[in-house]
Amino acid sequence: MSRRRLVRAGLSAAPVMAALKSNSVLAGDHTCIRPSSFSSLAAAHMKVSQGRAIKTDYECKSHGYWKNSEAGLATKFKETKFLSTTTGFTRDPGNVYGKMTIQEVLDQGGNRNNAALARHVAAAFLTATAFNNDSTRVLLTKSQCRAIWNGQGVWSPFAGTTWTLSQTMAYFDMIYGPAFL
Repeated sequence: MSRRRLVRAGLSAAPVMAALKSNSVLAGDHTCIRPSSFSSLAAAHMKVSQGRAIKTDYECKSHGYWKNSEAGLATKFKETKFLSTTTGFTRDPGNVYGKMTIQEVLDQGGNRNNAALARHVAAAFLTATAFNNDSTRVLLTKSQCRAIWNGQGVWSPFAGTTWTLSQTMAYFDMIYGPAFL
């Protein structure tokens, strides 16, 4: 077979190979996608078909960001009690959150009494607060944050689906990175 035929064969196969190629949605350290997109991508092993776009430009500030920032928040907002009428959070595993402020929740480490979930929910709640709870800009609304915390990670991210704590944590870990810092 001549070189010319080999080159032609290779070039003719290129469009077919490109059409079959699947791209990973996780190009960087984290990607801001909604729970419904996460469910679809998880089922597809985090691959998105060529030519399909997933909206990833939502606001998703992590607990690490909020530990040191008050951007967009009312003065001293992070001094609000984590369990309060302001947040709407009511569950208190281990009876440790009743006296903690949002800032103290952000500052805690490990995962005793669902501390990792608390940090992620606090970050999502602060993001929703800072961006006026605008569902077109934030990943999770305040109402969704309440559902997640008050259900201790068990909630319905979209109609017909209920996530377990481990599914919720997998989502948060993909969005924000691991919370066990």
